Amino acid sequence: MHALENCRTGRVRWHRDTGVLAAELLFDTRLRAGDTFLFRYGVEDGTAGVSHEYLRGFDSPGGQYALQVCFDAAALPARCHRFTQHSAAAPRTGCQDLALSGRHRSVHLVEPRVRTGFLGIGWDWD
Repeated sequence: MHALENCRTGRVRWHRDTGVLAAELLFDTRLRAGDTFLFRYGVEDGTAGVSHEYLRGFDSPGGQYALQVCFDAAALPARCHRFTQHSAAAPRTGCQDLALSGRHRSVHLVEPRVRTGFLGIGWDWD
């Protein structure tokens, strides 16, 4: 986990058995209720394994969330999709195809009002 824009990396914890990563991103400003703040960070887990998704968990409903996944030009996926999941044990729902932007080699989603659970982007190369 590394900060890229408008933030810096704080504490980072990794649970190897489950693959869960928890990281603290620090902003150099105090946010008040209703404020918005844009920041960018990158995740490289160091396992060199193939990744098929990125998801974020929300423990309470909230505001807007944007997620962008960028791919290397040598490893563009065949398909990408967004999904939601109410809990780690629940089935995935809300699956919707996402179009890969060829020029920028990325896909994104914007959720206007996040709900409790998980929201993510998945991809495959077949």
